[in-house]
Amino acid sequence: MIIGLGALRPWTDPEVTSIQRLPMRATFAPTVSARRRSLNGAWKFRLLDHPDQLTDDLIVDADTTAWRTMAVPGNWTMPSAQGRGVDDLPHYTNVQMPFPGPPPTLPRRNPTGIYRRSFTVAKGWIGQQTVLHVGGAESVHAIWVNGAFAGYGTDSRLPSEYDITALIHSGSNDVTIVVMRYSAHSYVEDQDQWWMAGLHREVFLESRPLVYLADVRCDADLEVADHTGRLRLSATVGFVDRPASGYSVRAGLFTASGRRVAKALSGVVPHHFEAPYVFTGHTVDLHWQIPAVNAWSAESPNRYRVTVDVIDAAGVVVDGTEQWIGFRHVEIRDRQLLVNGQPAWIFGVNRHDHHPVRGKALTIDDMRDDLLQMRRHNITAVRTSHYPNDSRFYDLCDELGMYVVDESNIESHAYNVSLCNDPRYRTTWLARGSRMVERDRNHPSIISWSLGNESGYGTNHDALAGWIRKADPSRPLHYEGAVFHDGWVDGGLAASDLVCPMYASIDAIRQYGESGLGSRPLILCEYSHAMGNSNGSLADYWDVITSTPGLQGGFLWEWKDHGITQTMPDGTKRFAYGGQFGDTPNDCNFVADGLVAADLVPHPAMREVAWVYRPVTAELVGHKVKRVRISNRQSFLGVDWLRATWAMLVDGVVASVGVFALPRIAPHSSVDLALPCQLPASAGEVHLTVRFESRRDHEWAPKRHLVAWDQMVLREAPRRAKAGRAKPSGRHDPVHSTDSIARLLTDPVALALFRAPTDNDGFKLMPELAQRLRVGGQALRLWQEAGVDARPADDLVTHHSIRTVIDDTVVEYRHVVDVPESLIDLPRVGVTFALPARFDQLRWFGRGPHENYPDRKSSAMVGIWDGPIDGEPYLVPQEFGLRSDCRWFECLDTRGKQRLRIDVLNPTVLHCSATHYRAMDLYAATTFTDLQPRSELRVHLDVAHRGLGTASCGPDVLAQYRIPAGRFEFAYRLSLVG
Repeated sequence: MIIGLGALRPWTDPEVTSIQRLPMRATFAPTVSARRRSLNGAWKFRLLDHPDQLTDDLIVDADTTAWRTMAVPGNWTMPSAQGRGVDDLPHYTNVQMPFPGPPPTLPRRNPTGIYRRSFTVAKGWIGQQTVLHVGGAESVHAIWVNGAFAGYGTDSRLPSEYDITALIHSGSNDVTIVVMRYSAHSYVEDQDQWWMAGLHREVFLESRPLVYLADVRCDADLEVADHTGRLRLSATVGFVDRPASGYSVRAGLFTASGRRVAKALSGVVPHHFEAPYVFTGHTVDLHWQIPAVNAWSAESPNRYRVTVDVIDAAGVVVDGTEQWIGFRHVEIRDRQLLVNGQPAWIFGVNRHDHHPVRGKALTIDDMRDDLLQMRRHNITAVRTSHYPNDSRFYDLCDELGMYVVDESNIESHAYNVSLCNDPRYRTTWLARGSRMVERDRNHPSIISWSLGNESGYGTNHDALAGWIRKADPSRPLHYEGAVFHDGWVDGGLAASDLVCPMYASIDAIRQYGESGLGSRPLILCEYSHAMGNSNGSLADYWDVITSTPGLQGGFLWEWKDHGITQTMPDGTKRFAYGGQFGDTPNDCNFVADGLVAADLVPHPAMREVAWVYRPVTAELVGHKVKRVRISNRQSFLGVDWLRATWAMLVDGVVASVGVFALPRIAPHSSVDLALPCQLPASAGEVHLTVRFESRRDHEWAPKRHLVAWDQMVLREAPRRAKAGRAKPSGRHDPVHSTDSIARLLTDPVALALFRAPTDNDGFKLMPELAQRLRVGGQALRLWQEAGVDARPADDLVTHHSIRTVIDDTVVEYRHVVDVPESLIDLPRVGVTFALPARFDQLRWFGRGPHENYPDRKSSAMVGIWDGPIDGEPYLVPQEFGLRSDCRWFECLDTRGKQRLRIDVLNPTVLHCSATHYRAMDLYAATTFTDLQPRSELRVHLDVAHRGLGTASCGPDVLAQYRIPAGRFEFAYRLSLVG
């Protein structure tokens, strides 16, 4: 028996969503800051193995001097929080639950944390209402104040508030919060992330006067035709005692700079049943109609400030607050999602809360850093996968300009088709979705509500959808499960106003768009799974999206790797993934699928993202007379905030530069400009590169930040004479020579058909999962069965290699390789050799400057580039570092001033890379901290290299980026300089 709960064990009952919890309201702070007191900081903490070990003594009377301290906000499961009395670490699963079911069964060990601290109540707070705010607790929590039960709450991603007025006294008080790691509600928080535990969001006390603001709702709409702003403000007044007369609400509307926009309005607070049957509460509705407002959009996040005061009969302000709003209108019409009457591209990304040290306990600076990094890479839309974020995150999105799909904290992935129809969980569905709307509805950045993720489609979804449609008809609904289960054209209309599939193929979305069927736009809720070296065919997706009616973009999966900082026994640190904390079962590195590392360092694919999401483009048009077409992909802004420069490159060398005088270009329109340069008379390939930089400082980037770029081919390279054809006649012994190149190569030139598998090649660390899910793994399995990863390449194909020694410092190689049908879809066809590790710099004429692959190279411009050998960009060792379309490639020994140059003879380009790792080294390793670079530089020259695709979760490499069977001929020259 536990104080206040008796024999009840609410954490085991899915139908109990709360006990004594106050109704949800919009987020706002009192005008008088002294009325709020933070309880963040160090709490006394003790961990039990199970909530059944709770006793009244532990809750009320235990001596806590021997307890350890725990930071709030924080996760006790994070390594940084571990210490005396804590033995409970993060656990990662994707689909599967971390413990066996069925729902609502809980595991034998269910770690339960007891948090306790004291706080002082000032005399001035006595006689008013005191509320305890718990911002987030995973999974569920119960509260005692001064030994008396105060309440119980569920939903780890939304706040819970409790009236503790009757439980406190002037002076010192004690509060105990008990958090159970797992509960019946864990089954609807099965969300492809680390299972954590603890109080991960802020905790505070708030004193509210006897008459106070209970809620403020701001419905700020925009009349698209004339930009008239229409604001309906509903202010609900609460009374600690019985309702009293004589109170009113006064509200004002101001610009962000403080200029009053309209006359203040006020209304009397209803205080009794003035008319039978029609009393709707102590709510005052005020209406403004403002001509020519500055509309809010992600491109121009114009905000207004609303002040709200409660005034007594004597004219004294007894309570007050303010809200930031934006006037904008969202609708779906003609198979388009319209913001303020204009179609808006969804340049989106999915985002989890994550920090490598603090776990789920993010600071406002962490959130801002995420959003700033997004904006620097042209990401302007976020799906809050798969739960509501801290309310401050939406404040930042309002301020910085970000379209948001706000997602309910509902995912029952392991029981995908059952809980959505389970009546025991109906209240859970409704509570989670409705409370999200009630808290977040005032934010202009939120353009759609999501009913959750991967929870099947059932009656519980339709019930929640019906509630939201009635409560907030101003935003469309999003739910992938509805269209997945019932079809894209007319499936799940009750629950989703968007066709929002995940990981659909390019052909599938093209067919939907071209069909013209249905009334809904298609916006991919997840696509291009960014696990390891991935995101192949991003440009192919966007070629189709931008040219097909009915398609408007989507949300990449996902923003950040969920690596957790882990200190090894030797003191080194690494980012850990599933299983590296002894957590079983686990889904390994499937949690490392971000565009940036856990510390926000961008992965190479981020350059491709920034390019496909660029707000302005340049392309070459015309036949006889070539012109440059500049297209504005924005919905509301012109291009005057950008400065355009151009550079003409001849054989990779900048020959001339200049500034484009950009004319006025309206949103969603284009202009054609004359070529800014004359083609040189001399032979050679010619490229025109156009760069768009910001003219001024922005909150998200400084002046001259590179926003967009494009490159056009003005003249292709002259055709070279085809290298002499060698007749395949078996293997030839290498030419024995005393030339200096031969002495330099620490490994002779050898045929190479294998690359270290990427995660997309077959779930590198989880091949059994790839087979079970029937996605990915196909290529890797074929390579393994053929022995590509184990046998010498010479044994697998018929090939002939000729090496011709010209002199001591120049050697030509000509290769003919016949790939049999049994080896279709190889990783690569090329050669490899090794140089001493002192060769530590690269220089090349090809695509760069960043890593690029055949199906991820649109952002990489042709030019002459140089830099150090690539470091390891991915959490798990795999193929990396390729540069596509190289005309020549150089390895430099900067200390000895030696330079080995590789000139491509036939065809005109090869794909080149150089790392300190062999493919087999990378293949066998599970982390880079366990892998020591070899004392050599491994160089690869490929005539063909397989694309990347996104098959770890999504389509495999497209046919045009795979390696077919047949004959491959290539030739190149090695020259030693210096």
